[in-house]
Amino acid sequence: VVPQQNNWDIPYINSWDELEIVTWNVKQFPINSTTIVDVEEIISDLLPDIINFQEVSNLEEKIILAEMLPSYEFIFPEEDGWFGLDIAFRRDCINLIDYSLLFESYGYEFAWRYPISANFVWSCGNSFIEFEMINVHFKCCDDGFNRRLVASEILSSYINDQTNNNI
Repeated sequence: VVPQQNNWDIPYINSWDELEIVTWNVKQFPINSTTIVDVEEIISDLLPDIINFQEVSNLEEKIILAEMLPSYEFIFPEEDGWFGLDIAFRRDCINLIDYSLLFESYGYEFAWRYPISANFVWSCGNSFIEFEMINVHFKCCDDGFNRRLVASEILSSYINDQTNNNI
């Protein structure tokens, strides 16, 4: 992975024997004309295994970013629309099993940003981990506290059910 620019000295976080996951609210991506190359440089410098994006809303710009990062595969749920909950994962160590949107009957509670559940297998040498990851973005303002509280309860119940059923 070679960035198109090198404006910052960002520490490399990747370790071949560990799983690195980043969550990143890119706030109304792209917010200006340099956002795409800035984001591409940061990802290229950090080289995390998985990135959970929030607020990446422009499909054309998402595709440009994905083309700039060929070492990553991107999940752009078509149903997501404006709010841009997306996932990128490294092709060399992560395999996607499947993904889906969760809690579609709770649009208000999740501020119409339906969480993405993705099932992955991370592997490195003889080590591997099969896991479910959820990308979620909660309502921030206005009546956000109550909506976050209810959304958290829904999410907690889901996680407890999955754990209790060994899923």
